[in-house]
Amino acid sequence: MNRGPLKWSPTQIVTTFPPRQTLEAVRPDLAALIPVTIALGFACLQGDVLGLITASGKYRRRSRTLAAGAGFGIATTDGVVADASVFAPGDVLTKSDGTAIGTIAAGGVNTVTNHVTLTANAANAMAAGVAIIATDGSAVSQGIADDGSDGTSDTVLSMFISGLLFPLLCRGLDATAQTDLAGSTRAGVFVF
Repeated sequence: MNRGPLKWSPTQIVTTFPPRQTLEAVRPDLAALIPVTIALGFACLQGDVLGLITASGKYRRRSRTLAAGAGFGIATTDGVVADASVFAPGDVLTKSDGTAIGTIAAGGVNTVTNHVTLTANAANAMAAGVAIIATDGSAVSQGIADDGSDGTSDTVLSMFISGLLFPLLCRGLDATAQTDLAGSTRAGVFVF
């Protein structure tokens, strides 16, 4: 039976995702992953080193970077870091030894210029090269994300807690992160 021409056109929404990279360098069967929850408000990418927010038991991108440029001065609310994207408004910042710096203001994270704006003048000056951390516990590496989150809600994803990974695909995997994870890089492979 002929029904005539269609009076509507079917539509389809096509979503394009970037190709998923495998983080495992060799022997994926040796990798150990556990499910974790990335906290609302904290975006992360596949390969990001993750830290645990002590108060909530949820995870976020590891909140540790270095002061850069002019660093932090005690007569200003503005500071420069190597990677401002590891911080969020409300983070209480200190030097890695606990020396106070200040609290990040609402809208105080500029990921383009890597400037951080505090709610008041910095409590102590910090020169370039000094490790700056958020005090919520997330500065300590716990694992490496095997997926990403846009931060719009709590997101459950898998986190590597051991394996043989490509270190160049891991963001934030510096010497201190490798020490936290009890791992090391050998022959171009991060083993932990």
